[in-house]
Amino acid sequence: MGNSQIEKVAIEHVLDLERQAGRIPEDVHLCGLPYDISSPPRKIEVKAFGKSARGAAIPLEDRQFQAAVQDPDRYYLYVVDNVEGADQGAMRVRVIHGDALRDLLARSKPHVTYWPTFRTADYDGAEQIP
Repeated sequence: MGNSQIEKVAIEHVLDLERQAGRIPEDVHLCGLPYDISSPPRKIEVKAFGKSARGAAIPLEDRQFQAAVQDPDRYYLYVVDNVEGADQGAMRVRVIHGDALRDLLARSKPHVTYWPTFRTADYDGAEQIP
């Protein structure tokens, strides 16, 4: 299962959980917001892991970090792990918000990462080594 499939499965799972909780969630992960799901009053950022997330780093973009700092009571991290084992019932969701989110953010260290897009023309024109 690739990263995009893992994320898709995780987001769909969280949308279902939100509906079961009586909220009306909307997938906004392609809308430019600093979270993946709007489920008033929650702003949910989904972090998906194919295997266990136990002891793993949870990457947050700066805008996600800032949104969480500004509103830790409505900003939620849903850490969905063992997505590759969803068929066997292994997938679990850990919810981090409020004081737990404040604590997590307080011990975070920034790491600057640049994400240039490897456009198709760049990919096709790149030197290849067999």
